[in-house]
Amino acid sequence: MEKKHGLRNIEIKNLIKIYKKKKENKMFLVEGVKEFEMAIIGNYRPIGIFICKNIFYQNNMIKSFHNIVFIINIKTFQKLACRKNSGGIIALFKEKKFFSLESIKVPKNPFILILDGIEKPGNLGSIFRTADAAGVHFIILCNTKTYIFNPNVIRCSVGCVFTKRIFIEKIKSIISWLQEKNIEIVVTGFHNKKSKKLYQTKFSSHLAIVLGSESKGVSNIWFNISDQIITIPMFGSIDSMNVSNATSVIIYEIIRQRNTYKFSK
Repeated sequence: MEKKHGLRNIEIKNLIKIYKKKKENKMFLVEGVKEFEMAIIGNYRPIGIFICKNIFYQNNMIKSFHNIVFIINIKTFQKLACRKNSGGIIALFKEKKFFSLESIKVPKNPFILILDGIEKPGNLGSIFRTADAAGVHFIILCNTKTYIFNPNVIRCSVGCVFTKRIFIEKIKSIISWLQEKNIEIVVTGFHNKKSKKLYQTKFSSHLAIVLGSESKGVSNIWFNISDQIITIPMFGSIDSMNVSNATSVIIYEIIRQRNTYKFSK
């Protein structure tokens, strides 16, 4: 007979204490069936799994983790959950060490996305999802303002934050690496330096696109070393777009050109 645990259970209380000190312990919560699956695919390992039998039916998913599974009632689960439609599973995971840029084997025609100071977790997660769908080779974060495993990043990325190749580096290190690899640096935003409209721009086969936050844009250093600066044409009364939407527009124009000019991956 399976034993149910309430929030007072000592093991659960200890896990929650560990999570509350997540920065020191490098832990994060994953909520939802799909997100849990993606974390496992990405070789992240759970240290505690909370299951509500009333709403969780994917038992095969957790068979190999039976020793760290806690069965909790729906009232307890709702106290732990951040959202309504989680499928009855919440798990505590440990972070993995991020690899350095030097470990990258650059593909034949690299397509790299660089995100400078993106502030909102929902935007960051949505961008990860778009980059994954479009086949961007990898993502580099700099000047980070958002915890990469924030619940909204995980939810809005539908878990591809765990499977996409993501690196966190300082801006100067990124620039040196890009220049060493002869990768064209295309920066988005408005600047005194001459910029081009997106649809008037021909993109290189070796490409890095740099996007910044909605409030501040990219750091000035990017404009100083850029090979091209691009803007998305606006036809209404608003002069800017949400950064995740802007990223989608730019990425798929690049994909269109790559298909036209037959750039292989």
